[in-house]
Amino acid sequence: MSKEIKKVLKEGDVKFTVKGITTYCKGNDGEYGMNPKIFSVNKDASAINCDWSGMNVTKWGPTCVTLYTFDILGKKSVGKINYKDITLKEIEVECSAELDNEWANESI
Repeated sequence: MSKEIKKVLKEGDVKFTVKGITTYCKGNDGEYGMNPKIFSVNKDASAINCDWSGMNVTKWGPTCVTLYTFDILGKKSVGKINYKDITLKEIEVECSAELDNEWANESI
């Protein structure tokens, strides 16, 4: 399972949650409360971001991804996220009815 999650994350442009990390925000039901924090991997898989902050990827290891960042005073912080704690978010795709009808009417 960890290999599959690592592979998907390394492809970049994916969102995920980490077990035990929550934030106060509006949930899918429209109510405010403690909900899982949503992280995203950038397109070239060199950084992981959440809201307006992020960390650079040091390496994609066999069991976890190692991250680092520097604060405004130049102090380096290091962190790790275990693949077993990651849940990938489903991709939400919107499709218009007009577009569906156009494709249905095309002849092959």
